[in-house]
Amino acid sequence: MTAIHSLLVNMHIAVGAVALILFWIPVLSRKGSPVHRRAGRYYSTAMYAVSVTAFAASVLVLIDPVGIRRPGLELEAEEMAELAEQFRSFSLFLLMLSILVFTSVRHGLLALREKKEVGILRTPLHRGLILTLGLMGIAVGVIGVERGALLLMIFGGISLSGAIGMYRESRPERLSHSERIIAHLGGLIGSGIGAYTAFFAFGGSRLLAEVLPGQWQVVSWVVAPIIGTVAISWLTRRYRRRASDLATSRQSA
Repeated sequence: MTAIHSLLVNMHIAVGAVALILFWIPVLSRKGSPVHRRAGRYYSTAMYAVSVTAFAASVLVLIDPVGIRRPGLELEAEEMAELAEQFRSFSLFLLMLSILVFTSVRHGLLALREKKEVGILRTPLHRGLILTLGLMGIAVGVIGVERGALLLMIFGGISLSGAIGMYRESRPERLSHSERIIAHLGGLIGSGIGAYTAFFAFGGSRLLAEVLPGQWQVVSWVVAPIIGTVAISWLTRRYRRRASDLATSRQSA
């Protein structure tokens, strides 16, 4: 299983690097243009691959934590149990991240289909994913509090907040045009927040170690959530204002 885990991790890193670059093409291109749609499809596919490989790798560690993470290691039974618990807690965290990315991307894509497929956001499968994400956000947040792990607390809060937002968007029997656009942008930008925060928390932390030593690493963890939240909030107000102006002009006509 160690070889399979290594393969999954390498695939995850390679596809994740591509996804981080692809994210900006639909963000910066004109909405609805061929470039926007094509790049969006590539990004979504890459993020699905990122989440699936992370999910599978995390499950393997949950099954055999020490055997996967420290093959051949020999310790006393009590030390082995403590190490296994640490690895399992971290893998549960990564499992939550994979579900966050997968559900956010799926929600954003389904929102665009909701016009022709009314109720597609309310299916048991999609709501089950949202519920699972919310419960895992709570669980990881609690583990973070117990262990004093700020990273787990931050991501637990992000996951719970994302789940609540997606559930609210799935409640109406039918979304308006502006609501569909908001749900689409929120889901895809939300997946980008998760991807970039994970990058800065893991691989990026080594690159920024000299610039942000020690506890200053927290700054890099919260940059993506803050920027993403501001962007989603601004876009939400923009599209709601546009919808309100359109409704007012129709009433005046």
